[in-house]
Formats: sequence, structure tokens, C-alpha cells
Amino acid sequence: MFKYGVAVSLNTVPSVTAPIVLRGPIEEICRQAQQCGYDGIEIQLENPKQYDWAHIQSVVKAHGLEIIAFATGRELGEHGLCLLSDDEAVRRAAIERIKDHIDVASEVGCHVIVGSMRKHIPDQSQREKYLAYHRDAILELADYAKDKGVHIWVENILSFISNFLNTMKEVEDFVVETGRDNVGVHMDTYSMNMEDNDIYAAMRYCAPHLEYVHFSDTARRHCGGGNVDFQSTMDVLKEIDYKGYITVECIPWPTQFDCAKRSIDYMRAMETVVDIRRSASLMQ
Repeated sequence: MFKYGVAVSLNTVPSVTAPIVLRGPIEEICRQAQQCGYDGIEIQLENPKQYDWAHIQSVVKAHGLEIIAFATGRELGEHGLCLLSDDEAVRRAAIERIKDHIDVASEVGCHVIVGSMRKHIPDQSQREKYLAYHRDAILELADYAKDKGVHIWVENILSFISNFLNTMKEVEDFVVETGRDNVGVHMDTYSMNMEDNDIYAAMRYCAPHLEYVHFSDTARRHCGGGNVDFQSTMDVLKEIDYKGYITVECIPWPTQFDCAKRSIDYMRAMETVVDIRRSASLMQ
């Protein structure tokens, strides 16, 4: 069986359309996640050192859950911290803030996602300069995280949010280029649905470094609420022997609990179908 996670926020998120399922105090988040049957939580986080992580860890553990990862995109949306900024001070502040995430991730035993904090290449005539900003930042972060036992997961992002590293092939090639064994590929089905021409070939291509998966249906709805073929996606994940988490990252519709519950019920049902079909094919 796959392990399933849910995207959460420990405080109020300015946008109700942000793809964060459970929001609120850690006690309520964990109560709902446990009730639904999740194995872990991904915390979409800004300014991580403002929290009492000993308390958060104790609550998470008491509910039989684990912290999977910190997602860093809110640092861009709420604080303007961008790895590609033309302002060197902003780039440095962005790197230092991600190092704060790495420090806390090391403390709680999770990993760190870097996706939308890269934002856009603002001037394609200077593309190589901006790609170097991003590459150098990831290398610095990976080297900082290595002895702390933290992996940096690079996420595929929609082209209207970030105009590079949009397809899974691009992300896999970038991860290989870094040459760091603690930099991994993070796959998001919502972005793949719009950016990858052959989704399943792309999954197979990035299999060597695939360490994390987001499930989100079309329109950022709960799993099964749109048009993404999660059954085929799960089938390929099993084919490539994926062992990491599958985490739901959706808008909290119709309510956050309904979104969380419908998603995991649908994912577990699809996984059961896939397992039955795979076992039947082995007996032919």
C-alpha cells in the first residue's frame, strides 16, 4: 500500500483558493487527518522558526502521523522571497529562509520542497544568468542540508507560475545535473496534466530520482473530482516501484474535511483496483 499525506497549514492562509486542504491549529489538523486515515502531513509553511516544534511533533506523533515535508511556496506569496530576483539581497534572503526550513526539517525528520519560490525567468535574453541563480541556490541548499539528513525536492510547476522546469523531463534532467544525492524529483499531477505530453512516459523517465508525489485533480479539486486518470497514474507508480508518499494538494472544497476524506477514499479505492488488476495479469 502507498503511504498517503495531506497538505496543511498551521495558520490562516490569505487565499481560500490556495491548494491547502487542512488549515488551523495542529491539534485539529491531526484529528481530521487521523480520522480520514492519512499517514502523514505536508506543512505548507512560512517563517518556520515562529512555531513550537516540540509541541507540534508531540501532537503529530500522538495521532500516529508523521511530518513528510515543508513546502516553501508561501515564502514567495507572502514575503516576496524569490530565488531568481534581480536584487541580490532578495535572493540571499530567500536562500537563508529556506535554510531555516532545512534546520527545522532536520529537527523534525522531514524534507523540503522548492517549487514556486523560483518564480519566472523575467528576461529570456538573459536566461542563462537566471538559470545559474537557480542552480547555484539549489546546490548551496543541498550542500547545507546534506549533513542534516534533509533532501531538497524540486517540483514541476505550471508554466504560468514558473516559466522553466515545467515538465518532468526538465526536472529530472536538472536533478541529474546537480550531481547531489539529496536532491530529488517531486511530481505534481495537476501540473503534469497541463505540461507533459505523455504523462506516463514522463513518470518512467524520472523514476530514478522520483522521491515525492502530489495528487491534485483538474481545477485543483479533490482526487476523483475532475479528469485526472489516477488509476493509470498509480499503476505506473507501482510499475516503477515508487516507495514514497502520495500527498493530496487541493483546494478545501466543498469543505476541508470533505476534500481530505473524499481524496483518500478515492485514492485507496483506485489503489485496490490497480492491485487487483496487476495481480490478475500476473496469473494469466
